[in-house]
Amino acid sequence: MKADFHIHTNRSVDGVHSPRVMVKCAKNAGLDTIAITDHGRLFPWIEARRLTREFGLLVIPGIEGGDIAVQKHWIALGISAVPQEFSIRHILSHIRNDAGLSIAPHPHTRLGFSDYATLGFDAVEALNATEPGASQKVRNTTHIPEVAGSDAHAGPMLGTAWTEVMAQGPAEDVLEAVRHGKCIPEGTPLPLGEILHFYYLYLRHRVFLHPLDAYCTAKEVIRDMRKARARDAAPDTMNTHPYSR
Repeated sequence: MKADFHIHTNRSVDGVHSPRVMVKCAKNAGLDTIAITDHGRLFPWIEARRLTREFGLLVIPGIEGGDIAVQKHWIALGISAVPQEFSIRHILSHIRNDAGLSIAPHPHTRLGFSDYATLGFDAVEALNATEPGASQKVRNTTHIPEVAGSDAHAGPMLGTAWTEVMAQGPAEDVLEAVRHGKCIPEGTPLPLGEILHFYYLYLRHRVFLHPLDAYCTAKEVIRDMRKARARDAAPDTMNTHPYSR
């Protein structure tokens, strides 16, 4: 089945379309399953099951953790609760104990983990459609499972990159297949025109139509960046930094 494990909706500060629209676009793009992985917000199982029934496309709850602007990101799929731990190793342990799957997205970028295998991620995003430079640098010497994701923030971005998974639902079987390497990253980077189209859609749907929301979101991002800088500069940063090991 064709799966995309890295998708954002308008519940992310940088997403454009609603979960329902993204599922509809995924169906039209020929995908069989998707994971909704909004920034800092776990997609509910009950909503995933409802959308699965409505569209006949398997929707897996997920989350992309790590502050959107300043912390390294991680993806968790199929979990029931958001990890509250600070250390990335403890976060990955939480995901594992919650029967979830951990993915290292866009590795080798400022917001990605380059030591994904050493840390204990279940899989690495070997192809990210919107970050082709990150994918070109992947050197998976320990041969952990590799996946591909669109990192789509709007409907038209879907269908360019996906993971071919040797499994059929339910969600637990799909995640188990990836965990055991029964998957192949497929597709190509997103064309520049589609990336530019996303910025147009974002400005139209999130800025021009809702300027107050856009302003409040920008304030929150700036606040989080300042907090992270202050935390990094603190004397006890080794004990308090979200990704101390």
